[in-house]
Amino acid sequence: MTSSSNNILKNCSNEKSGSSIPISTNMIIDSPIASLNNSVSTNVLLDDFQLVENKNKNKIKRKLTTSAFKKKRAQHQLNVASKNVTSSLISSMSSIDMVEPLVNKLVHTTDNTHQVRSTQHAQDSQIINGTQQALHNSPVQSVLPISDTQQISIFTESTRYAQTRFPFPPFIIRFNVGRITSNQIKEGLTSHCNKNFQMEINILNCRLSNRSSNNEYDFLLFLKDASSFSFLLDTNHWPNTFGNTNYTFPYSPSIPPPLSLIIKNVDLRLDFKDFSNEIKTNYPQVKNVIRLKNKFNNEIKLVKLELSSATVREELLLKKKITIGYIFYDIDEYLAPANILICSKCMGLGHFMKQCTQTKSTCKTCGECVDDLKVHICSNVEKCIHCGQNHKSNSLKCQVVKSFRSELTRKLLSS
Repeated sequence: MTSSSNNILKNCSNEKSGSSIPISTNMIIDSPIASLNNSVSTNVLLDDFQLVENKNKNKIKRKLTTSAFKKKRAQHQLNVASKNVTSSLISSMSSIDMVEPLVNKLVHTTDNTHQVRSTQHAQDSQIINGTQQALHNSPVQSVLPISDTQQISIFTESTRYAQTRFPFPPFIIRFNVGRITSNQIKEGLTSHCNKNFQMEINILNCRLSNRSSNNEYDFLLFLKDASSFSFLLDTNHWPNTFGNTNYTFPYSPSIPPPLSLIIKNVDLRLDFKDFSNEIKTNYPQVKNVIRLKNKFNNEIKLVKLELSSATVREELLLKKKITIGYIFYDIDEYLAPANILICSKCMGLGHFMKQCTQTKSTCKTCGECVDDLKVHICSNVEKCIHCGQNHKSNSLKCQVVKSFRSELTRKLLSS
């Protein structure tokens, strides 16, 4: 037993003395010892520290090297540029004698180019003139659209016509006998109002109507302001005669927009008759109460009031409210659509007959173009030239005329 244990001890000692522990060349896991491949200290292979290099020094070295390289490259470029300049100067000095023939050749080429261009321009102008003449002589000319300047002038005429028309409709005074002049009417009316009512009447114009016949003749009296117009709406303010001649009023003038108001947000389900009667009871100066309609002929929530007193209208506008049936309604002034300029020759929109370029005349009823309307036999079948519907061409019910009128009104309000 003892001998066997001794043998084992001898064998272990022999193995320990004869073989050494191999050193691994790889990194030991979870050990601070660095591998031999890394740049560790040369004297000690297995130490507990790693060598850390200074990165800032490396950056400074890189900057120095790049700046030095840039300086060298810039100097090299300057040397190359100076060489090129000197060589170009030498070559230019040597080629001075060759410049003159090149310039002469260039001038000759330019002259030929100008001649070719002038010839081409002349040919193009001849073609354009021929085309314009052909279009002028052909029937396609009427289909071509008008120019922008013509459109602007037409629209300018429309706005001028709408702005310069009389703001108040005329009073029509009809006489059956005698020969009364316009001065007699103006002097008699102003003196009568000043003497009896201390009211000054501002007359804008008074002229004889073109529709007068042999037995009777009418005068059209235009007034300047709303106060004069509203005062003469009452027939009791007129004199009995003019120059000892009796007269009548065949028509009463319509109340203009300067004597009208708009009531907003009036319910469509209320009894409109009771609504109108209550307004006229509270305000006797209100002559007409009208429910407005849209372009589809449907009633809307706007109600128009036509008054015979400019003073009452101004008072309501200052209040901006009106009380009807214990309900407050907002009110505002009424802005009428603009007057439309319709040519009496071609029934076109936006220009006078003097500016019309159509050679023939257009019948406003049937829409046929004829040389003379006096000898024209109309079929009395109404057909509008704008929309083709069964109404006259100058009718305000036409959708084209309504669209033109709305655009003109919008233009006048925005200007």
